[in-house]
Amino acid sequence: MFTGRVPTPATVEAVEAIAKRLPEIEWLVVCGEAARGPWLGSKLRRLRRQPLSYPLELLYQLASKLRSRRRRVVTGGVGLPALQDLERVSVARFDDLNGDECRAAVRAFEPWLGVAIGPPILREELFEIPADGTINLHKSLLPEYRGMPPGFWELHDGAKSAGVSVHRVVARLDAGDVLLQREVGIEPYESIGGLQARLDAASIDVLVEAIEQCRDGAGRAAPQGVGTTPTRGRPAFLVERAVRRRLARRRAAASGEPLGLRRFAKAAVLRAWLHAWVPLRNLWRRLHGTCHTTILLYHRVSDEFVDSVTVGVEQFHRQLQLIKRGYDVLDLQTWLEQRGQPRRRPAVVLTFDDGYADNHLAAMLLRREALPCTFFICTQIVGTDAAFPQDQQKLGRTVPALTWHQVRDMSGWGFTFGNHTTRHLNLAELPRADALAEVAAARGDLEQRLGATGAERWLAFPYGRPANMRDDIRGELPTVGTEFCFSAHGGVNGPDFAHLDILRQGVNAGVPDLTLRAMLEGWRPR
Repeated sequence: MFTGRVPTPATVEAVEAIAKRLPEIEWLVVCGEAARGPWLGSKLRRLRRQPLSYPLELLYQLASKLRSRRRRVVTGGVGLPALQDLERVSVARFDDLNGDECRAAVRAFEPWLGVAIGPPILREELFEIPADGTINLHKSLLPEYRGMPPGFWELHDGAKSAGVSVHRVVARLDAGDVLLQREVGIEPYESIGGLQARLDAASIDVLVEAIEQCRDGAGRAAPQGVGTTPTRGRPAFLVERAVRRRLARRRAAASGEPLGLRRFAKAAVLRAWLHAWVPLRNLWRRLHGTCHTTILLYHRVSDEFVDSVTVGVEQFHRQLQLIKRGYDVLDLQTWLEQRGQPRRRPAVVLTFDDGYADNHLAAMLLRREALPCTFFICTQIVGTDAAFPQDQQKLGRTVPALTWHQVRDMSGWGFTFGNHTTRHLNLAELPRADALAEVAAARGDLEQRLGATGAERWLAFPYGRPANMRDDIRGELPTVGTEFCFSAHGGVNGPDFAHLDILRQGVNAGVPDLTLRAMLEGWRPR
């Protein structure tokens, strides 16, 4: 496998999936760059081509690096593995991927197939070493949108779909015969990062299937037709920013975010509260060991909807990075075990409710950031074609749920799964015995599917408002094995939280970064 000097998370995920699904194949992952000219010369050439855009890009990169240097405590067993820790995978690194040393190492390995995932341009004397040649994963529907970066130019041009292709590597860029393709539709409120993440997820199955076809001699490559779009490279910084602003305006208009003077006034109030009052309050709490924990609640991570239970894919990833920079992020088990202990710094716990299929994509993004999360799922909707009741009421349609295969996949990554009843019923509307039986049935389903992990003893009751849980039911929850009960109507928790009335704060598409920061400090939107 040929890849860049520093494998991207998408590359690591692909190698991991291939090693797991095709355990009989041994892999040598070759990492490196193509030989380049003098560093200063390349920078000066870009500066001549982009005299305004390139300096702004460098300033933006510097600011991003300074922000990313601040890190807090993170607990929980999630995160991407190192390539060398995967079974039957070895890693070799070279300064020049096309150099003599690299070619000698590849020949010594005697590969029957080469696979290219995001490498620099390979020379013919390298990609022809494998006996069956080399295939490349390209994230577009070839012959359209040759070049890079994935998904960007489709959004720039207003295309209706993107996709992934696996093709034979030839001397001409992205021009070899195509083995397999998969189309990925562009969502109504698509973002650059969101589309790229969905292309990453879609590419794994396509790549595994293509390797299987090559192994079995069953693959039939088809020549590419004539594309209607030019081959393009990385966009100038200002071009990218313009596309991002256009996509952000579309989302903001749909989410009902305040505009103009109202937006400015709200931002001024939140900034004053965050920078004047919150530091003093947190200092007092730190001295007394009473710092709060905010448990964030998500439902869907998708660019298909902009509503009260959905956040955008890029929005979600950006929020994870914001949380990671500013707060201790605890897995739910660790936080529950620390009940009653002094807390000296504010903390965040991440949770999801329901069990929508897009939670698998959310888990992929959480894993890339090495952040823990607990997913509360409806055990008799997950793995079926049944609709969540709230979607039938609001949308008049079914939004797909997770499969149990996906749940086990996420559990293997280190994420935990709690009780959200079997069918998302309003427990307050049921007789007490029926409500308790519903909770017990979901707990049994989780134990049967995932084993007794302990998380099946945590209940997030559906709808989560005070009116959706009666005191007589809450008081009897321990009799059906429930240790902790979570609501969804906002608020933060002190160290001595009530174990059957734990507060969570919901996040949706209408929550910009500044508002999220305020919510993490206890501000409750009205």
